[in-house]
Amino acid sequence: MPDAKAKLTSVLKLLDDESAEIQRILQNQLRENALEILINKNSYRTGLEKVNQTQFDILLGGLHVEITTQAFKNLFCNALEDVDLESAILIISYWNDPTVNCAELRQELDRMSKSISTNLPKTGHPLAFIDHISHYLFREFSISGNTEDYYNPDNSFLDKLLETKKGIPITIGILYMLISTRLGLPVYGVPLPGHFILKFHNDEDEIFFDPFYEGKVYSRQMCYRYLLDVNAENREQILNGCLNFDIVTRVLKNLHLVYSSYQYDSEKIKQIESFLELLESHYGTQYD
Repeated sequence: MPDAKAKLTSVLKLLDDESAEIQRILQNQLRENALEILINKNSYRTGLEKVNQTQFDILLGGLHVEITTQAFKNLFCNALEDVDLESAILIISYWNDPTVNCAELRQELDRMSKSISTNLPKTGHPLAFIDHISHYLFREFSISGNTEDYYNPDNSFLDKLLETKKGIPITIGILYMLISTRLGLPVYGVPLPGHFILKFHNDEDEIFFDPFYEGKVYSRQMCYRYLLDVNAENREQILNGCLNFDIVTRVLKNLHLVYSSYQYDSEKIKQIESFLELLESHYGTQYD
């Protein structure tokens, strides 16, 4: 969208114009391009004069919830099929902390993937790929499950995971998936009740493994037995893996649980519920 980006860049140069009409146009442009602004905020910011950078921050701060909500809408409208997992997780991080540099987070994922790609086996059994990625994530990068403070909301945000090296099963799983995608490996989410694991699945192999426990491998039979033990319905469907839509929904529901049961925040609960409604209204009937 070069024309849209050029138009947005031009409009942002009018930040110091106090005209009510110009300010209205500015706000509308930020809303219309919410996802672009959110992902590439710092590149637009650095292109402004110093005084305009401050005004840009103030304007974005006042529109924070609107920008986040509209970014979700932009993401969903642009999706022909499943939701883009990486963009959705970046939106959630930005919602939590508007100072997050989403472009930098993407660059960090690129850097991690590049390091992991060193000596990555070109061929072989899927366990070789899983072991290699797990070694880098859990040994070299020191990512681990936050068993001591499991219900800390920070565990659900990608930027906090990369900063603290601590997360919950789904966040660590998402990180693993985003890196695997960059490496061209078929890794999918498996939404067990009460726990989230992954599987490597191609035409020949299906390997279930647990990023919360440093890549521990499970057989399909072990996973099925767990589902029997917890009286889960649709057991085969669960083991077949889930959509990105389901993963994003689960992240938001986890946060809803944290803010309603452990660190009560009525405003955040309301906002999360609105995001869930957006997801359900756009994707719910599509995948029924």
